Amino acid sequence: MKIKKDVIILICCLILYFANQFYFKTLGILFFNNHFNDLIAIPLYFATINVILHYTLDKEINSFKLLFILTIILSFLGEYGSLYTRKGSVFDYWDILCYFIGLVAYYIIKNYPKKLQSEK
Repeated sequence: MKIKKDVIILICCLILYFANQFYFKTLGILFFNNHFNDLIAIPLYFATINVILHYTLDKEINSFKLLFILTIILSFLGEYGSLYTRKGSVFDYWDILCYFIGLVAYYIIKNYPKKLQSEK
């Protein structure tokens, strides 16, 4: 069942990414131009990793602590590492905030129904 959630999250994030690239950015709203892709990057990344892990090792990453540590590493690579690999790149604290909001959203979407069922 959990793999279904990751596949749905993966598909939704891809749809949102392409909608942002081809429609939302044309609206001229700064959030869509500067931060929306950062918001969906972490859920997209973790959903992809969990789908791959499920089909190769029959495992998944679901520990909030591990997801949090991986998000720290990814935000460091995404913001600090890109300064040296992409011309014109700048460090942005708002992007880091979006990564962590994406982490919380992913974790809630992935785990909320399980906790709701256990309360019944």
